[in-house]
Amino acid sequence: MASPYQTACATLHNRMNSLATIFASAGLSAVTGFLTSRLTQHRDQRLKAYTYRAAIVSEIRTLHTRLTEYERIFEERVIGGQLTGAEVLGVLLQSGDMAVFANGAASIGLLDPRVGLRVLRFYAGIRALQGHARIIWDLARRDEGYELQDAVQRHRAMVHGLQRRAVMLVRRLRRSAIPLNVTLVYLLFRHRRSSS
Repeated sequence: MASPYQTACATLHNRMNSLATIFASAGLSAVTGFLTSRLTQHRDQRLKAYTYRAAIVSEIRTLHTRLTEYERIFEERVIGGQLTGAEVLGVLLQSGDMAVFANGAASIGLLDPRVGLRVLRFYAGIRALQGHARIIWDLARRDEGYELQDAVQRHRAMVHGLQRRAVMLVRRLRRSAIPLNVTLVYLLFRHRRSSS
């Protein structure tokens, strides 16, 4: 027969085991919840980075096409004086050509820091090209012969530099992308979950 002391010790031991099980279960649940949350955030961030990268690649390709067209049109219409000063800026870019960059500039941090810096430099180069086109238009309007020829040569070099930079950026952005199959699996899962 067990003494009251042994009975009390056994009861206390059972209660301690129950409390230990409860705390262990709560701790395991907390760790599992935290890890699940972190993995979900990481996956969402990767998907957002992939989406932004794809949009930027598309926009840079469009700008590369515009630069190719612009090079041909520039000498005919801008230097020839067929455009007014306000129209000169519209020759290179049309409204919405840089919408992804303008609206998603905060997402540039999702890219690799070196690639992000190159993207910023590319868009700054596009803006500088616009300003330079306005200067050339002004020189052509005032009929500044030697200065105009020098400015046109620098302008051509700027256009060619931006075209090369656009090609290199597209390559770098595509190389740094996450595998498409990971993203497709996630998108399919997300679509099925939202449609049911």
